[in-house]
Amino acid sequence: MERTLLVTGDDFGLGAGVNAAIAAAHRDGILTSASLMVTGAGVAEAVALAREMPALSTGLHLVLSGHDAPAASKPGAIPDLVDSKGRFARAPARAGIADGLLWRKRRSQVEREIRAQIERYLETGLTLDHVDGHHHLHLHPFIFPVLLDCLREARVPWVRLAEEDGGARHGIAWSPHEIEPAILASLSRRARARMRIAGGVGAADRMLGLRATGRMSVQEILWLLPRTSARSVELYAHPDRDTAQGRREEAALRAPAVREAVRTAGFRLVSSRDLGGGVEPGR
Repeated sequence: MERTLLVTGDDFGLGAGVNAAIAAAHRDGILTSASLMVTGAGVAEAVALAREMPALSTGLHLVLSGHDAPAASKPGAIPDLVDSKGRFARAPARAGIADGLLWRKRRSQVEREIRAQIERYLETGLTLDHVDGHHHLHLHPFIFPVLLDCLREARVPWVRLAEEDGGARHGIAWSPHEIEPAILASLSRRARARMRIAGGVGAADRMLGLRATGRMSVQEILWLLPRTSARSVELYAHPDRDTAQGRREEAALRAPAVREAVRTAGFRLVSSRDLGGGVEPGR
């Protein structure tokens, strides 16, 4: 049985440090895909780099929380989602709770912003191979059905689900740190069931990197890869030359030992383009 490993770098377009690290991890490492922040400060450079690397699959890193990138819509068009400067709520949990409590008021604004970011992405001229979410907020039980409708309408073939094998745990079987993975796994199973009914959009069987957020390294990847039995896996990371942790993640993605571990675990490296075939600009 062939196993596939999709390796994605998040926050492409956030800044020069992220862009350089993602480019290097693709050119001489295992990174196969990158998720673009369409309103990030370094988006123009990221798009230019992506054009120089035709084998790199790119997709949308949907931002609905945090101050890393502003909204694509004008603040007056989505006043319940952003402040006067177009910034979302800084904390994703706070944004998610507010979305749930005020959904009737926010639904149309969330849809407007999702569509605005998709359109902004297509304006870059890059093929839209996948969509995932900053802080995984796209898996919110109210937001995901809206996103799924937009993906199917735009013929985007691939989305990230955040269901990580329990084998990715370190130490004791349960701790307060397991609350977020448990919630996201439940939301992902719910989203996967909806996707099966709707059709047209796929996702990896499992994801790796959630519990390792903030501490991804060569050792962590070597520990993780043998601990998933899934046939289709997405590993995501945050390489960035401007931070010590980001540099560790770039080094991990470029390490010969990691490439050998991918082979030993029986994985074939693939991109989201290989798995779905994305939306061409000017569709």
